[in-house]
Amino acid sequence: MILMGTGTSHGIPVIACSCKVCRSHNRKDKRLRCSAYVEQQEKNGGGTHLVIDTGPEFRIQALTYHVTELDAVLLTHSHADHLDGLDDLRVFSHTKSEGASRCGVPSAKYAESPGAGLSVYSNAASLNDVRNRFDYIFKATQIGGGKPKLSLVDSAQFSENNPLVVGSVRIIPIPMRHGRLETTGWLLCTTTGNGTTHSIAYLTDCNEIPGSSIELLRRNGGSIDHVVIDGLRETSHSTHFSYLEAMACAARIGGSHTWLTHICHNMNHRNITKYCRAHVKDFPELVKIVKNGGSVLPAYDGLILNTEK
Repeated sequence: MILMGTGTSHGIPVIACSCKVCRSHNRKDKRLRCSAYVEQQEKNGGGTHLVIDTGPEFRIQALTYHVTELDAVLLTHSHADHLDGLDDLRVFSHTKSEGASRCGVPSAKYAESPGAGLSVYSNAASLNDVRNRFDYIFKATQIGGGKPKLSLVDSAQFSENNPLVVGSVRIIPIPMRHGRLETTGWLLCTTTGNGTTHSIAYLTDCNEIPGSSIELLRRNGGSIDHVVIDGLRETSHSTHFSYLEAMACAARIGGSHTWLTHICHNMNHRNITKYCRAHVKDFPELVKIVKNGGSVLPAYDGLILNTEK
C-alpha cells in the first residue's frame, strides 16, 4: 500500500495560511487529501490494483505514484475530500458518448470499455451521494469526451463470512462513525505461502470505531501488520479522533505498526512523531508492541506499507 495523501480536508499547506507548518520545507509536512493505492503481486505474474478514495487531487496522486491499472475502488464515504476526483476514473473504464449515441453501437474510434464498468464499493448512503453528485455518469449525455463507466456496489453484502475478493486480496468492510455519519473502513487481507493471514486496516474519517468492529478486525486480520487510522490533531474534535484517541483505539486493535492519517496543520510531522513516542507509555498494549519492534507514528504522503510475504 502507498499512502498517496494523508492530510485533512484542507490539505497542507492550507490556502492563505502562513503558519509554521504550512510554511515548512519538510516534505513530510506537505499533505494531499487522503487516498491509498494497493498493489498486490499475484503468483501468475499479474497483480491486483485497488484505490481507496478519490479525492480532489486523485489525478495528481495517480500520476505521482504511477497508478496505471485499477481493478476496483473502495470509498470510505462521500465527503468532497474523499470523492471529488471520481471523474478521473474514466481513463480506467469509460463510456464514449459518441459511440453510445449511435443506437448503442460504439464506434471503433470511441470504443466503450467492456463489461459493467469499474466496480466502486461503499455503503448505501455514500453510493447514493455518488449518483446524485455525479449524475451525468449514470445517464445519457451529449456527445463529448466520455465519462467513467462505473458499477456501484453496496458493501453491506460483504462480511467476514462473505468477504469481497479482488484477485488474491480478501476485503472486509469495517463500520465506523464520523460524527453522525456512517463511514466504512477497510480490512485488506492476504495469505502467505505458509497459510498465515497478514493484513492492513485502513480506518480514516472516524471518531468512533464500535467494539463490534474492533472484534471484526481482530478476528479476521490475522497478523495485522499496519493500522492506518484517523488522527486529526492533539485536541478533541466532534468527528475525528485526536492523536490520543487514535492511539487508544489502535491499542485495542493490536496492529504491529500504527500510522496516524487525516492530519491537520496544527502540528508538524516531527512534533507529532515526538508526541506519539512520548505517549506510547500511556497504553500498555502499545508498549508491548513497540518493545517487539512495532511503532506508533504519523503517516506521510508517499509512505509505503508492506505486509509479510
